[in-house]
Amino acid sequence: MLIGLIGIVLLSCSQKRSESPAQSTDQQIDKAQVNAALARDLYSNANEKVIKVAQYRFQVASVKKSQEAIEVAVRKFSAYISSSTLTLENPLLEDHIVIRVPSEYFEDLLKEIDTQAIFINERKITADDVAKEFVDLESRLKTKREVEQRYAEILRSKAGTIEELLKAEQKIGELHEEIEATISRINYLHDQVRYSTINLDFYQTVSQEAAQVSSGPGFKERFLKALSSGLTGALEILIGLTYLWPLFVLSILFLLWRRKGWTLLKKIQLKTKGIDVDRL
Repeated sequence: MLIGLIGIVLLSCSQKRSESPAQSTDQQIDKAQVNAALARDLYSNANEKVIKVAQYRFQVASVKKSQEAIEVAVRKFSAYISSSTLTLENPLLEDHIVIRVPSEYFEDLLKEIDTQAIFINERKITADDVAKEFVDLESRLKTKREVEQRYAEILRSKAGTIEELLKAEQKIGELHEEIEATISRINYLHDQVRYSTINLDFYQTVSQEAAQVSSGPGFKERFLKALSSGLTGALEILIGLTYLWPLFVLSILFLLWRRKGWTLLKKIQLKTKGIDVDRL
């Protein structure tokens, strides 16, 4: 009997030892899945998280030449122009450009742009440190990933009532939406940190005559436009008159009737005077 008790104790110990590694393995797999998901979404590193923005406005000798020089500088520093608008408000010809440049080349590109200015109206640079927001977002994302994993484990094991399983599925959907929103914000901040923004306005003063010539069409264009408009107007008038053909017919009949009436009245008058109308 003593031998039997010893055997039962040894058997239970061996079962505990066999269960423990399996549970530990499952936990390791869950942690590995969470860490893999986080590795895809996070950008945490030892680098600073600063968003740089420049507001720059200056006068140039020639907008066209400065635009060409700035485009060369943009390509040189692996930047790109996200928008460009050319406007003419007499007597200023102005170009509005938004440049996105890798943050490590931000100051270098500004120095290249400086060479085009003959008079600076505004040069403002702001640097917003978003490292704290990064840490906060990534911490929340990690927590949501872990909670999502726990609910997913409930669904996989089917432990609980149907109501609990449905609630777990609903909670996973809500967490997924929150996770996507957090990832979207992290990606946006990452892009703003990676690429700095330069809002660039440069202009030149043009003469009154040049501005008028630039702002309006030439003689040839105006002549052709007037010719086309005149022909269109004539056709419209002709079409409008066509709608009035019954009035024209009635007018002609009225004139014929009136003429015939005058002729008859004249004959009557001549007869009263004793003149033979048939011989006339």
